[in-house]
Amino acid sequence: MRLAEPAGLAIKYSEKLGVDEVEAFAQSVRTSEVVIERGEIQNERVKTQRGIGVRVIKKKRLGFAFTSVLSKESIEQMCRNADSLASVSPPNPDWVSLPAAAKLPKTPLGTFDADTADMKADDVLKLALKGYEGAKALDKRVAIDEGKFSVVCGEAAVANSHGVEAEGRGTLLYGYIICAAKDKSEVSSMTFEYDITRCLKDFSPERIGRVAAERAVASLGSKAVASFTGTALLDYDVASDILLQPLAASVNADNIQRGRSLWAGKLGEEVASEKLTAADDGLMPKGIGSSSFDAEGVPSQKTRVITDGELVGFLHNSFTANKEKRHSTGNAFREGYNVPPRISVSNLVVKVGKKRLDDLIAMVDKGIIVKRFSGNVHPDSGEFSGIAKQASYIEKGEVKYSLKETMISGNSFQALKNIIEIGSETRPTMFQAYTPPILVDKINVVSK
Repeated sequence: MRLAEPAGLAIKYSEKLGVDEVEAFAQSVRTSEVVIERGEIQNERVKTQRGIGVRVIKKKRLGFAFTSVLSKESIEQMCRNADSLASVSPPNPDWVSLPAAAKLPKTPLGTFDADTADMKADDVLKLALKGYEGAKALDKRVAIDEGKFSVVCGEAAVANSHGVEAEGRGTLLYGYIICAAKDKSEVSSMTFEYDITRCLKDFSPERIGRVAAERAVASLGSKAVASFTGTALLDYDVASDILLQPLAASVNADNIQRGRSLWAGKLGEEVASEKLTAADDGLMPKGIGSSSFDAEGVPSQKTRVITDGELVGFLHNSFTANKEKRHSTGNAFREGYNVPPRISVSNLVVKVGKKRLDDLIAMVDKGIIVKRFSGNVHPDSGEFSGIAKQASYIEKGEVKYSLKETMISGNSFQALKNIIEIGSETRPTMFQAYTPPILVDKINVVSK
């Protein structure tokens, strides 16, 4: 059954109930995964999630319901439930309309990979074995703690009573390994390495295992350093956590309209270093969050948010866009068929600079490089603090030694203004951000 069929059924039946508007979102996701626990590879397992959710609107009152059974009877009952909820819900005076139908762009290249879709559970097990062996082969002192390798194949369909009809499919591979190195009585800190891609040919479990092991071994013999305020070179994931997540929250139009963003009313103003240019690109080839349409069936697009440090745009779904008489930027997102849409980035892409990682290190007179961060980042205020893991001390352009667990703190919005340089190499992070390493000044470093 094509998912467009149950979506269409939900639209027709809800209209018979007399609702003003209706939207249906159907989804099917098959996940094959292998888990590593306590250093041992567990049996492969396959999970399938399939269902449909419906939003109905009656006199500006919203009702939402869902079902995991795609039979005619179950879908009709779901629609009745949503209709009943709409009848007793308070009206939303800001509600305007569900989105109108619009021509969709071509499906972005590389979002569906047939080789990935054809993978069986045994194939995923082979990926896990390659990752496991990649870590163990590097150094006998490495002990793997846990890991997971997953292959995801998904389909989605969106339809509404204004003529929206969209359906698509995609694939995703994800894997990670956590390990430590033991040398006599010394045990390194836990290291974490992962990869996330759309296509099998771009996925290297051996690299995941090798890099995790390299970082574990490198953290042996760690030392403390006197506390200081200075330069920090934030690796891909750390830059994503500390800089880009608060940035994304600040350009979320819902946060802007609710007064939860420090950037409200600052469109056209300088909010970051002129080194920073960032855009959300829902049509990026092979992008982790790429699709020709968003979770409301609105065409995906590329939306500039920061250009040379200047705030130039916000991310909208249809609700926030209608409140300002704008067009949605195609940033409606759903965690699954069983929840209504919210605003999220698709692929938040930072424009790369011209310097490689070694060049950035050479620029540091005194500072640290941080490859993993474990702590709290408050997207509303920008305040952050936590443990800099897999960190090393840099002096006069050279990495001197690995650091024992070291605290770092600061403010994300000030850090955005204190960017010294942006690296030339990039990768996708689990936050769906494509970010290079970023060199930032005035970060507080407190070593234990």
